Amino acid sequence: MTPKRAAEEPDDLLARRGSGQRESADELSRSPHSSAADPAPRQGAGHEWLGARQEADDPDSLLASVPYRESGARRPWLWLRTAIVVLVSLAVLVGGGLFAYHKVSEAWRAYQGADYSGTGTTEVTVDIDSGQSVAQMGDLLVSRDVVASSRAFMRAAKAEPRTNAIQPGTYRMKAHMSAKSAVAALVNPANIISHSVTLPEGLRNSEVFERASAATGIPVDQFRAAAANPAALGLPSWAKGNSEGLLFPQTYPYDDRTTATSLLSAMVTQFDQVSASEGLESGAAAIGRSPLDVLIVASIIERETVNPDYGPQMAEVFYNRLNRGMKLQSDATVHYANNTSGNVTTTDAERAIDSPYNTYRITGLPPGPISNPGRRAIDSALHPATGDLLYFVTVNPDTGETKFASNDSDHEKNVAQFQSWCRANSGRCG
Repeated sequence: MTPKRAAEEPDDLLARRGSGQRESADELSRSPHSSAADPAPRQGAGHEWLGARQEADDPDSLLASVPYRESGARRPWLWLRTAIVVLVSLAVLVGGGLFAYHKVSEAWRAYQGADYSGTGTTEVTVDIDSGQSVAQMGDLLVSRDVVASSRAFMRAAKAEPRTNAIQPGTYRMKAHMSAKSAVAALVNPANIISHSVTLPEGLRNSEVFERASAATGIPVDQFRAAAANPAALGLPSWAKGNSEGLLFPQTYPYDDRTTATSLLSAMVTQFDQVSASEGLESGAAAIGRSPLDVLIVASIIERETVNPDYGPQMAEVFYNRLNRGMKLQSDATVHYANNTSGNVTTTDAERAIDSPYNTYRITGLPPGPISNPGRRAIDSALHPATGDLLYFVTVNPDTGETKFASNDSDHEKNVAQFQSWCRANSGRCG
């Protein structure tokens, strides 16, 4: 239709537009913010209807006014709502990212292990035992609050090539050390608190107990009691329950946890290692002797001379005399029987003592060792010199010079030389 037709029939047009406005009013009346009984939407619809009728003379104006309610009035609010949604979304994304970052960081720190910084605060002592693994060391250091975590310690230990050289002992360390500082302290032997007792070759068990007690503060009676329990010390069966001769001379560390049994056991363990390396059992069989026989001979050699170079010849003398059924006539065994020491020779009264250790009275070997010999003496007893030597005498006890003979005549000459030394050193020969 032409505009003229529209102008001629404004009521029809308005009626059609008015019905549309009424439907909008009805829809508003059903809004969640209104109730069915609320007449307000109907009034709103009536006002809009009247406004539409008043504008019937200007259809263009009327048509222009219709979409205004759908778009123009709400556009600023739609833009603001969109902006808020975008900002909230960004906040969620950023906040979630930060949360995830912190969680990942925490997980990484947990994997790496907590760690202190610096070289520590107050001093503490830590006991590292022989055979402890790096993980066990880490757990120990955590328990003493030296390091913050075992994982950090293990990581630092892995990076230190000297970790495998960590020695057992009591270490000076500090609380709250970084793992790297703790590892550095353990690989430095200077941090070991040095507590040790040195046992020279040739001591009797009674002398070992006294020295060990003086060093450790453990009563001598506890060492005697420990020695009376051969099973606890791990003695070989051929020792017949006697630890004399098996407390190997060496320097032994100790700490607050050391007991008489643990210290004596360490000495027996060291003897086992030395005897195994020397081939004691097989070597004894090779010369027709038992391991105990060889150890007894070694213990006598250790007490008879201060110069181990003479050991193989002394062993030759002892084995030759044993093979011939001759008494050994060793002053060292007589001193043991009398529990004396100091003088080079023995007296008639001492040599008369009724004891299985008095080799002036018995034929053959005494029942057990008379001292704790070192490696050189054991080696000499296993590898005696070969020949027909039957006698020896130390002609100069200060230097250890010893002379050997295969007959009485030569031996008497050597004895005369020794007596000359005794006269020059009054009081030294008894």
